[in-house]
Amino acid sequence: MELIMMIGDIAVIPEIGDVIIGNNPKIVKNDLSMLCKKGQDIIVVKEGEELKFKVKDIRLSFTFTEKIIINIILENSEDFVKLKVGDLVYKI
Repeated sequence: MELIMMIGDIAVIPEIGDVIIGNNPKIVKNDLSMLCKKGQDIIVVKEGEELKFKVKDIRLSFTFTEKIIINIILENSEDFVKLKVGDLVYKI
C-alpha cells in the first residue's frame, strides 16, 4: 500500500457525493503517480481498522503556492460515516 494522504476534511456535497479532502506534500504537479485513479479501490486506515472504498472520481486543485489539494469522491458506502479527520488513505 502507498500513502495518498491524511484526511483533512470530509464532506457530503449534493449532486457530487461523499468526498474526502487532504494533501500530501510528496505529491507534486509534475508527478501524480502516487494518486489513485477512477474506479480503483482505496483503503482508509483508522485506529487499527481498515475500510475499503471505491473511487468514483478524483479532483485536484492548487493553492497559489502550488500546493495540491486532493478531493477524492467515493462511491456510496455505509462505512463513510466511520471516517474521521486524521485517518490515512492508501492506494492498493
